Amino acid sequence: YDMDVTRLEEAFSDKTKAVMIAHSLGNPFNLEAVKAFCDKHGLWLVEDNCDALGSEYTIDGVTKKTGTWGHIGTSSFYPPHHMTMGEGGAVYTDDSELDKIVRSFRDWGRDCWCMGGVDNTCKCRFTGKFGELPAGYDHKYVYSHFGFNLKVTDMQAAIGCAQLEKLDYIVVSRRRNFKILREGLEGTEGLILPEPM
Repeated sequence: YDMDVTRLEEAFSDKTKAVMIAHSLGNPFNLEAVKAFCDKHGLWLVEDNCDALGSEYTIDGVTKKTGTWGHIGTSSFYPPHHMTMGEGGAVYTDDSELDKIVRSFRDWGRDCWCMGGVDNTCKCRFTGKFGELPAGYDHKYVYSHFGFNLKVTDMQAAIGCAQLEKLDYIVVSRRRNFKILREGLEGTEGLILPEPM
């Protein structure tokens, strides 16, 4: 029930910059084929990992968690997913440039990547010249593009951290529930229910 990787080349054009695909219903897509396609064409790979948090995938003998094979992984913490904080989600990457870009979009499009409460991480808070702004203008208040205010509350983060400690148990429970449902429904594939009266 995942995407047909044989159609990737057909979908590719000179406008293609990234591939974003969901691991549907806990079933990882063919990461090996999609990653090879992205590598071949120099594309970003974004894994929508909302339904597969905790799943693993092996390529060339290396096993990693889904969401960590691409350049960016995303997870939703909306109630039906593995973990919930009521709302919200996470974006994760091990690429320092993408990390700065993601943090900027999360924080109103702010150009500065200084962490809240930590002063002058970027080393240019009051030393740069930014467009038509006066020299020495505080870099923390330079906005280079549109962004959003996408920070979770401390309470939501605390709930997420508590669930993160139980993630392995949550994954095992979901797999057990799937097995029970799958076995319980075996033999009903062709069953046609009568129309309601």
